[in-house]
Amino acid sequence: MNFSIHTRILFSALTILILFMGLTGIVLDKAFRNNTDNLQKENLRTQIYTLLAAAEIDANGKFLLPQDMTEPRLNLSESTLHARVTTKDNNVVWQSKSMLNIKLPFVSDIKMGKFSFSNTQINEQTFTLVNFITQWVTDNNEQIYIFQVAENRNVLNSQIIFFRKNLWGWLAGVSFILIVIQTFILRWGLKPLRYVADDLLEMENGKEKRLTAQYPKEITPLTKNLNQLLDSSQQQLTRYRDALGNMAHSLKTPIAVLHGIIERAVTKDKDTALEQIKTINTIVEYQLQRAATVGRLQLAEAINIYPIAEKIINTLGKVYRDKNINAQLDIEKSFVAKIDEGDLFEMLGNIIENAFKWCNKKVSVSAKTINGRIQLIIEDDGPGIDTIKSELILLRGQRADQTTPGHGLGLAMVNDMLLLYKGSMEITQSSLGGAKITITI
Repeated sequence: MNFSIHTRILFSALTILILFMGLTGIVLDKAFRNNTDNLQKENLRTQIYTLLAAAEIDANGKFLLPQDMTEPRLNLSESTLHARVTTKDNNVVWQSKSMLNIKLPFVSDIKMGKFSFSNTQINEQTFTLVNFITQWVTDNNEQIYIFQVAENRNVLNSQIIFFRKNLWGWLAGVSFILIVIQTFILRWGLKPLRYVADDLLEMENGKEKRLTAQYPKEITPLTKNLNQLLDSSQQQLTRYRDALGNMAHSLKTPIAVLHGIIERAVTKDKDTALEQIKTINTIVEYQLQRAATVGRLQLAEAINIYPIAEKIINTLGKVYRDKNINAQLDIEKSFVAKIDEGDLFEMLGNIIENAFKWCNKKVSVSAKTINGRIQLIIEDDGPGIDTIKSELILLRGQRADQTTPGHGLGLAMVNDMLLLYKGSMEITQSSLGGAKITITI
């Protein structure tokens, strides 16, 4: 798919931004969870140290801990923190008041003097459990006690959920702000390229001849070279036409001399020689006209059709004054076409001249736009053009010496010129009674 530069860069930036923010969120979320877990374990370890500090053995060797602990949560029945002390034989020697509705699992196979952390399910709730085994030595005997402290993970999970919502909310907000900033930066950075595109569109529509705006130094060589190319193309076209005109002028004199010599000569082949000279002259003029045709230029200047058609009609009206022709020009004065002015003169001149030549009293010239293509329509009320001749005229590459009486050469030249503009010509019957020639460009 052909995406614009702006779309490509913006899509790449959005992809990288999403990946970066996503990874950042995952890393921060994991770091917060690990930190929260570590804080909880450290808190539980502190609770064990508190119990060890408060524990004592009486004179009878009985293990004692106060019922009311300094940690308030251990003294509440509906609490999230629970503690108890058991012997190696799983006999409970002490438990906090918060243990009324909780039963902690008994443990075994833990190392002496080591903290053991684990997660356990109690009453369909998850608890973080820490176990610590110690050996209590007295004068009479020694006893092993297991200290257990458990904390409900709901508090921890609620903190994680709250942090996660805030984290992703802030990341989404920051991402949106960065996207907006990135969009403005891209639009500002690529604005010169849009200026170039707009100027090229103006040139394509025929409103400008050159790139005239001021561009950044990065694209100035491109626009400068493009202007030089346009100037060079126009100069080359001018030199080409001048050379062809000079050649045509040079050929006319020798052909005229030969024509005069043959006419004065008295030979049986005089008519044949004159016919061949006439054929050569026709071929030279036809091929010179074809070579001088500019053809379709993407950046050509748009010209107004109305004044050209009006000038041709006025000129032919004087030439065919005796016929008293009623010529109708139905073209809006603002109607423009991207075509060389000389080519347009040649095409309209040939067709309208044929219409004036073969009409009885009426000639109509109109123009319209259909699906972005220009149509020029020339009609007359003459005898028209039969199907065989019209098909012969429309043959691609029709040679100048393959002409038909009346309409042939002029329409063949027009058809060849239209091929250079990727246009077409259609010959049909006019509502006026004669020929209707439609040029589509």
